[in-house]
Amino acid sequence: MPATASDRAAPSSSLPLYLAGLLPLGLLAFRPRYWRRCKTAAYLTPDVIATKRRMVGRCVAVRDNDNFRFLHRPAWFRILRIPAPQVLKDETIHVRLAGIDAPEGKHFGMAMQEGFEESRSWLADRILDKMVFITPLRTDRYGRMVCTVERRSWLPPFKRNLSLEMLQAGWATVYTAAGAEYGGMLEKFQQAEAKARAAKVGMWASKEPYVSPAEHKKAHRQS
Repeated sequence: MPATASDRAAPSSSLPLYLAGLLPLGLLAFRPRYWRRCKTAAYLTPDVIATKRRMVGRCVAVRDNDNFRFLHRPAWFRILRIPAPQVLKDETIHVRLAGIDAPEGKHFGMAMQEGFEESRSWLADRILDKMVFITPLRTDRYGRMVCTVERRSWLPPFKRNLSLEMLQAGWATVYTAAGAEYGGMLEKFQQAEAKARAAKVGMWASKEPYVSPAEHKKAHRQS
């Protein structure tokens, strides 16, 4: 049967869909920062930080209660499934949670503060081996990348600010030292801490006199 005019015109109807499919690839080609994988904090130069780029990846280690190791996994990296996180142990970003301070662990010769293990477990339960989103804010004096960190939730809000959650749970206090970064969340952080203190949740449930992480470190330096 000879092709009709409508048959010959049919392929052209798929052209808009085809072009729409190519559009994301075209955008990536002209915006390489969206597909480049940042292996370490050294890749996050001041120019990159200034773009307020939001990065997706996986938490591969939690050794402290206010910082963790982040493996950047852009879309192409997730699709190709390369390689396993343990293979890339030297290709991670050391992330410090913005705007909070948590009980100190036993390091640098300091005694462990009450609440350290509980706060570290709280953090690990929520992000270890899970997808997280980071927005780098600055590099601290230890070479860590201070970041706004969000985790995915199946209930609203679907992306949750981890620093805010930790304050609400009573396992952190607002960081007030010079150079503190809050990602525009200072007022909410202060309100969350005040509510947790009043409700006596987390470390605020202790009957011992409260010593902030900053005071604990200062006492150690003076001893």
